[in-house]
Amino acid sequence: MKEDLIDNLIKEVHILERVKIESYIIPYLDLRPVSQITIPAELPEGAEMGQKIDKNAKPMMSKLRSITDPRRKAVAIQALKKFLGKNFEEIVEDSVTYRVHYKWADDMNLRNNRYQVRPTVHEIYFYKDRESGRKLKKLMKERERLRMKARRNPKPDLGGIQFAYPEEFDEKWILNMGKLLGYPECCSKRYAQDRINGINVEARAANQLNEKINNDIPVDPHAYPLSYFFPCNPSCTNAIKLGLGWKEKLRGFDHRIASIYRDQIENNLKTVLKQPELIQRYVNQVNT
Repeated sequence: MKEDLIDNLIKEVHILERVKIESYIIPYLDLRPVSQITIPAELPEGAEMGQKIDKNAKPMMSKLRSITDPRRKAVAIQALKKFLGKNFEEIVEDSVTYRVHYKWADDMNLRNNRYQVRPTVHEIYFYKDRESGRKLKKLMKERERLRMKARRNPKPDLGGIQFAYPEEFDEKWILNMGKLLGYPECCSKRYAQDRINGINVEARAANQLNEKINNDIPVDPHAYPLSYFFPCNPSCTNAIKLGLGWKEKLRGFDHRIASIYRDQIENNLKTVLKQPELIQRYVNQVNT
């Protein structure tokens, strides 16, 4: 990459620092096959965008809760989805910040695919080679198949998360997705086993860290090479090797990028400690 392009990326204010590295530079350097960002959450002003959409939708949401007739409720739900989708277009897609992410993908010769999770939540995946894109499309089709199956035949004992995101409880899907995102296989396996066995992954990862910290056992932050990544344990040699390897490659690429990444893995570790609290805060907001 030309040095002036690196300079401009470092100065870019419309992309989060960690996203620059995790979602752009690391796949650009062929260090992971595919990267992912969630929109609008991972935009610099994502929280404000989400709040604006929620505020606009609040009257319709209140009206929806008061409807008891099944047919009228179904019509109202479809109208709400359409309204939310329109708001996403106007507030998120029309923003400079959103468009900048695609501009940088073009500048760095990264292909991209976007998938809708909900009307107001989308995922953008970045990758270099067509084969990774084919694998990604196959996994997204499988995800949709699993979701349709859950909707068609909902089990009485199925929890809300399992109903909405059944792929999170499908070991094969998790392992394939983990491989595509560059995660160590042992960590993806532990993640899948935890989900299937009803173990809260975020709480487990936080508890593992707290146990080491409380016992004054040093923790290598390289075990947390990516945000929202949960190693099978804080001493996972595969995760540490991955983080160390990426840091060395980034150092050879640009010392400023390596410095940002060094700070980021420290933040990743701290975020894992706070993750259960952050999730609970989000749940409380949704329920209010």
